[in-house]
Amino acid sequence: MKKLRTTNIQEIEVDFRVLRFTCHDSSVLSSMGKHCKELRWLIAVSHDPKPIDICVTVDKQVMTSPEIHVECNSEQVYPSKASGSSKAKAKLTQDFTWQMPFRGLIRGIQVPNYFECRPEHMMGEHWFTATVTEQLPDGTFKVTVMMPDGRGKFRPIDFPVVRSANLREAQSKAPVTVPSCSLILSVPKSDPLHATVDVARDGAAAELITHFFGRQTPSPPSGLLGPAAQDPKVTFEISKDHRLIQADVGYSNLHHFLSGEVRTVSRDCPTKLKKFWTFQIGPFHKHTVELEKKSTHSKVVTLTVDGEVLCEAAAEDIESREDWWECHFRLFGQKFLEWNLYKTNNDGVPLDAKGQVVQRTVFAHQCSVSFVDNLAEATLHIDGAEYKDLPDFVEPRKEELLSLSPEALMGSFGLTAPYQVDSSAPVGLGMMGGGGAGGGLFGGLFACCISSPVDSKDEVVPLK
Repeated sequence: MKKLRTTNIQEIEVDFRVLRFTCHDSSVLSSMGKHCKELRWLIAVSHDPKPIDICVTVDKQVMTSPEIHVECNSEQVYPSKASGSSKAKAKLTQDFTWQMPFRGLIRGIQVPNYFECRPEHMMGEHWFTATVTEQLPDGTFKVTVMMPDGRGKFRPIDFPVVRSANLREAQSKAPVTVPSCSLILSVPKSDPLHATVDVARDGAAAELITHFFGRQTPSPPSGLLGPAAQDPKVTFEISKDHRLIQADVGYSNLHHFLSGEVRTVSRDCPTKLKKFWTFQIGPFHKHTVELEKKSTHSKVVTLTVDGEVLCEAAAEDIESREDWWECHFRLFGQKFLEWNLYKTNNDGVPLDAKGQVVQRTVFAHQCSVSFVDNLAEATLHIDGAEYKDLPDFVEPRKEELLSLSPEALMGSFGLTAPYQVDSSAPVGLGMMGGGGAGGGLFGGLFACCISSPVDSKDEVVPLK
């Protein structure tokens, strides 16, 4: 059993996505030795731009005791160089297990008074209001605690190191738990050809990493390891009196953007060994899924998404149903509504200063490609619907950009035009010196006001 140091992820949840999995031998990959088999996983962790590349090579020349080589990100893991071995491959004397642990962020960091802290030096259950200012690499925290000053008042004291056991949420009193999980590579001595990578989370059964195939939508323009694609966005301009809203798209594009409807573009089966489907997600981007076999007798099937191999393996390597070749994956992404507007003061009077509100929505589409014996009869399902049953692609037509009132925007699209309040702006008689024009109190409308540009978390739809 070998274990790396814990990697800290600057997000609340640690999410894994298999960008590519290949499992093949010398009959598929000519660069390999005659008796070798290679298993390779390219795994993205949360939003880290550098994925993890795990490769296991098994030399089957001596079937009773094959030799293996394991590397991660081009660094040799087995045989271990730390043990003084200079060999590139070695026999297994026992099952080999290698673990890469990850730790996420707790909720509520830097939220004032979100926590309560029990000072380490005090006896008994004395809890005080606290703010966690930082999560440290070892899983402890920097905390500002409101401590009694001996005169009936409280003053903030900075604690440089606080264990999670001495923290709890102020409202629910629930103990603080640091989200953690691990990638575990297992190579059984009895059958190293069936090496696996599992995801192990606290309190949950381990799952094969091949249950987490996923790709970004829209796809990166420069391949899997290139910079991320620009996320789709619609921009609105709101007039100073908040009575007119102009969008940078027309009616049909905005409707399709908000719904995220998947539409078919084309499909074809040019040979018995190759088939592809092209479809559109929202109005701005398309994807092509391609399925191919090298020969009629080969068990290895290649699944390609937007020109990049997602999976190249036999059915048993990805736990397909009996007699089926089947691969499940998801297309995930995010889209934005950007509102450019004039700020208001606390009285609801519009100012000359401009601001911006950005609302983000996260989405995912579940996809599945499968067939029994004949690749030409393979089917693609998206969100449970077969490709042929999805609505057809509509050629874009030239249309006028939207220009409408807030009431029409709500009635047509269910969107509420936001406000942005500058709490530091003068109010009442203080406005006499300038800084704004117009007037009026918004009353209930302030329920949708925000004080600064935000990434509107309430708008986020969890990944399925």
